[in-house]
Amino acid sequence: MTMLLVALLVGAAACSVPWVSPSGGLTSEAQEWQGQIVEVNREKGLMVVRSSERLLDHAFQITHETEITADDGASHSLQRGQWVTVQYREDPSDPRPPVAVRVVVIR
Repeated sequence: MTMLLVALLVGAAACSVPWVSPSGGLTSEAQEWQGQIVEVNREKGLMVVRSSERLLDHAFQITHETEITADDGASHSLQRGQWVTVQYREDPSDPRPPVAVRVVVIR
């Protein structure tokens, strides 16, 4: 639980600093984050992904509308340790982590 809270805090900080965020700033357009899943909490609807390039964790909300697929296009479940690409939208007025629109399991 402590790790999840720390990851959420680090992810929130990364989102609030334009030079750290994956696309260089906050926009209403879909953004992308790639890394390894370090935490999945379906009860809370949260997933934390660690970027290997930036060594940062980014938390995402997972909803019923989140599309989850694999590179081959097949449906897939999310598990700790998987490498994924997350497409998400941020709402600067919402203090919660951004909503994952699409998650593609790459390995």
